[in-house]
Amino acid sequence: MRFKITIDGKVFHANMVDNDITKEIEKHLPFKAIYYRYTEHEYFTRLPFKTSDKNCKKETFARKNEIWYFGGWNAFTILFGDCDTSPFEVVKLGELEEDVVDNLKNNKEEIEILVEKG
Repeated sequence: MRFKITIDGKVFHANMVDNDITKEIEKHLPFKAIYYRYTEHEYFTRLPFKTSDKNCKKETFARKNEIWYFGGWNAFTILFGDCDTSPFEVVKLGELEEDVVDNLKNNKEEIEILVEKG
């Protein structure tokens, strides 16, 4: 499955992993939300619906230009820098086809992002 992600009017595409979380997110598309900058590597939003990472592969290292889920915050996260998340575990949701780093690394503390099928 493929998602279209619009950030500040610029369109990015993500090839999503086939797991329970991405299937649940797909049911709720499109959704627009405010994403918050967290440290120097990501923007995140809390999903406006509940989902579970119970049956998903969890990891402790997330990479730039990827999309991740953190169950502790029910967070959908877009990374613009690599990140060691230990001791917390995260679930990879997808990889962006285009490089999002330049668009996000010098952006505001809060940005609006639209996620759609596509």
